[in-house]
Amino acid sequence: MAVVNPATNIIGPFVKKKLGELGNPDPKNVLGIYRVRSGLNGVYCEKMNFYTPFNPQTVPQQANRSKFSTAIASWQALTESQQASYNIRAKYKSYSGYNLYISQYMLS
Repeated sequence: MAVVNPATNIIGPFVKKKLGELGNPDPKNVLGIYRVRSGLNGVYCEKMNFYTPFNPQTVPQQANRSKFSTAIASWQALTESQQASYNIRAKYKSYSGYNLYISQYMLS
């Protein structure tokens, strides 16, 4: 099992399973989150410790969350033809019209 550097200990799409709970260990008496990664020498497992996410709730963060929720509400308020036009424009950028609309809204 590989040793994980705390600076690169990032939860990503390769998380495979979570063993145990913080106050209730699993039957194998192993706490942590395991993920499988592939490297030059093949596939190997990494064990990461449980952690509590940091959420400072600063003023800029709250403003960004508010803008994001407004963007979602405005997308839902669009007519089907307006959403279809975004879907057509986004086809050439290899993502959905929803993602195109939200990204343009957030940049405005």
